[in-house]
Amino acid sequence: MERKKYNFAEEFTKNPGLRFRKLSEFSGEEFREEVLENFFKKDQKVIINVDGIESSLGSSFLSEAFGNIAVKYGKDKFMDIIQIDTSSDIGYVTNEEMLKRVDEAIRRANGK
Repeated sequence: MERKKYNFAEEFTKNPGLRFRKLSEFSGEEFREEVLENFFKKDQKVIINVDGIESSLGSSFLSEAFGNIAVKYGKDKFMDIIQIDTSSDIGYVTNEEMLKRVDEAIRRANGK
């Protein structure tokens, strides 16, 4: 199956919010539940382009969205499905931060 292209700024928001829906619109929780879960349920590989967002994806957003889904499905499956487009500076930085949050979430889940 071909890797789907997902433009975060156009398809979700240019201004990502905080960790939980109760704290802000366009939260990490909303992105995980409404967007990322669909890719995993369909076993659809995706490359996420973050160019065009007006504020960076914060650590709480990344932990909630990407960290929690990596814990749920496992890091190998996560790495197979999710890819951040690193062709721009913001994409490269976002990818590095996302990977840190994924590793942190998995360590926490494993009690380390």
